[in-house]
Amino acid sequence: MLRYTLSRLSQAILVTFVMSFLLFMLIGLMPGDPLENMLEGNPSLTPELMAQMRELYGLDQSVFARYWNWLMAALSGDLGYSSLYFRPVTDVLFPAMLQTVKLMGLTLLVSVPLALLLGSLAARKPNGLIDSVVGVFSFASISLPNFWVSLLLIILFSVKLGWLPASGTPLSAAPSALEQMRHMVLPVAVLAMFHVGPLVRYVRASMIETLSADFVRTARAKGLGEGSVMVRHALRNALIPMVTVLALSFGSLFSGALVVETIFGMLGMGKMIYDAIGNIDFNLALVGLLLATIVTLLANLLADLAYALLDPRITL
Repeated sequence: MLRYTLSRLSQAILVTFVMSFLLFMLIGLMPGDPLENMLEGNPSLTPELMAQMRELYGLDQSVFARYWNWLMAALSGDLGYSSLYFRPVTDVLFPAMLQTVKLMGLTLLVSVPLALLLGSLAARKPNGLIDSVVGVFSFASISLPNFWVSLLLIILFSVKLGWLPASGTPLSAAPSALEQMRHMVLPVAVLAMFHVGPLVRYVRASMIETLSADFVRTARAKGLGEGSVMVRHALRNALIPMVTVLALSFGSLFSGALVVETIFGMLGMGKMIYDAIGNIDFNLALVGLLLATIVTLLANLLADLAYALLDPRITL
């Protein structure tokens, strides 16, 4: 397993460098000038000063030379300066990353157990009443736009009933843990709803296939209870494809977090990248997208390693 892990890490590092180059090229094609955007409205700006600033920041060089300079600076810990927030990128990025990690972590804590429960219940009696209800819920969670559901929940629970705050970020300087959780309820509920739908379908299909296997019939013939058969035998084997789906769904979960953070005004990575692209903040957009790529690669690696833990027959 150690050799496999090192091999996958080396591949992930290579993919990271390739993605950093491609992202640098794509972001460089964005309309607008980052220097003009940063110095916009400066009355003392002259063409001579603009030329000096371009030379200072290396914007007069070729795109390959600029990428090499950026890469060397990034490897030394200098990720650049945000023209939107007028602060170093690291000072803006890491607080936003913690907010997004908290949102996605809470979403997984809600969606994964819920998907396992609903998928298992639906698989016990295929085409039954519970299976039909779960199927309608899964179809609705996949089909309905998340921004529309977010607005409906805000109108219902914040405007009409006044039970929950409409914003995902507390306004007080030192909010209590209870206040933070109240602000996270609606964003987590929306993101979990759209994440649990596809997971339920995979769990149901995997459980139906597993429950028809010979070892499950043998376990039932030995007199084991239905709960023990479902949890100890069927569910564990059904978790293997679930790990793959979770790893592959990380990108959609992150993109969903972007929309949710924007609607609920949360200062996370999704909203940060959205604002950076909209305001032509090249450094912040590049580092944010690259960090999302790295986390996705690590999630796929952890999924492969989890196979060996869930199924001893799999060797890496």
